[in-house]
Amino acid sequence: MNPFVFHSPTKVTFGECTSWTAAEVAKDFGATKTFIVTDEILMKTGILKPILGAFEENSYCLFTDVPSDSDVDTVNKAAVLARQFGANCVLAIGGGSVLDTAKVVNICLSLGGELLDYQGLNNLADRLGPIIAIPTTAGTGSEVSMVAMVKDHKEGKKLLFGSRFLAPDAAILDPTLLVSLPPRLTAATGLDAITHAIESFSAVISSSSFTDALCLEALRMLFDNLPRATAHGDDLEARSATLIASAMAGVAFTNSGVGIVHALAHATGATFGTHHGLTNSILLPHCMNFNLDTISYRYALISRHLGFSKSANDNDAASALIKAVEEISAKVGLPSRLRDCGIPVLNKAQLDELAFLASTDPAIMFNPKESSVQDIIGIYERAY
Repeated sequence: MNPFVFHSPTKVTFGECTSWTAAEVAKDFGATKTFIVTDEILMKTGILKPILGAFEENSYCLFTDVPSDSDVDTVNKAAVLARQFGANCVLAIGGGSVLDTAKVVNICLSLGGELLDYQGLNNLADRLGPIIAIPTTAGTGSEVSMVAMVKDHKEGKKLLFGSRFLAPDAAILDPTLLVSLPPRLTAATGLDAITHAIESFSAVISSSSFTDALCLEALRMLFDNLPRATAHGDDLEARSATLIASAMAGVAFTNSGVGIVHALAHATGATFGTHHGLTNSILLPHCMNFNLDTISYRYALISRHLGFSKSANDNDAASALIKAVEEISAKVGLPSRLRDCGIPVLNKAQLDELAFLASTDPAIMFNPKESSVQDIIGIYERAY
C-alpha cells in the first residue's frame, strides 16, 4: 500500500436554503467586511437575494464581472476592489470560474505581491484569510479543492494555483441554487465530476483508500442521478446527489490528482475557449482507451462496483466502464466529437502546439501511463 497524506480542511454544510446562512458563517470567521464574488447571470436570476439580504448594510462589496472562463485581468481587477474595500473575508457564489476567481483573489488579498508569483504548486507560504464557497453547479468541486485555474491570455494557457492553504474554509451545498441550471450545463458539469472521480481513482501513485472510497461513491451517485437532474431540473433529490458527489470527487482529486484528460482539456480550453466539462466529457473515453493497457484492473474495479460488468476479465470489465461513460454522455445530450464544439481542423503545427501545452500541464504527472507528444496528438485526432 502506498504511503499517503490526505487533506480535507473544508467544513461542508449541505441542505436546502443553507446558502441563506452565508452571512452568519462569515461572522463566525470574524468577518466585518466581506468581498462577494459572483457573476451577472446569477444576479439576474434573483436567487442571490436571500443570501445578500442577510448581510448588514455596508458589510459587503459585490463583484459580478466574472466571465465564464476567468482570467488574470479579472482577478487583478477584483483584487484591487477587495483591497480598497478593506475586505477581511471572501465569499464566492457561482460555478467553477467564479469559485476559482475568488480563491485566487484571496491569495492577492491575503499575501499581496504579484499574482504570477504564486502560480504553480505549493507556492503559498502561509494561511490565507477566510473564504466561503457556494457552488451553483455540480461539477468542478472547486468549493472543496486545493487548486484553482485562471487563464493567461498573454501566454495562451491556463495557470494553475495549488496549495493546502487554497482550499475554502467552508463550503455550503444548497441544491435549490441548481434548480434553474440549464440541462446542457447540468450535463457538462456532471461529466466533469465523473472525470474527476475516474481520473482520481486511476492516479495509482497518489491515490489512497480515502480517495478510492470517495470516488466510488461519487460515481455511483452521478451515474444514478445525473440523467434525472438533467431531464428534471426541479428534482431536488437528483440535484442534491450530484452536488454532494461533485464535492466528494473534488476532495478526492485534490488529494490524488487527475490526469491526461484534464491535461488535454486544459490545453484545448485555453486555445479554443471550450467549456471544461464538455471537453472532459468528449476526451474521457479516448483517454481511458489510451490508459487501458496500464490501468484496466482499476477501471474494472469501478465497473464491477457500479454493476456495469460481472466479468472476471479486467479488460472486458474495463471496456464496459468506457462504454457506460459514452452512454451517459449521450443520454444527457452531450456531443461526442471535438469538431462538434466548433474546433476547426488543425494543421501539424497547431496539433504540435496543442500537444506541447498538454504535455507540460501539471495534471499529466498523475496519469498512470506516460505519454509522448505523438500519443497526445493521436488522442486528439481520435476525439476530433
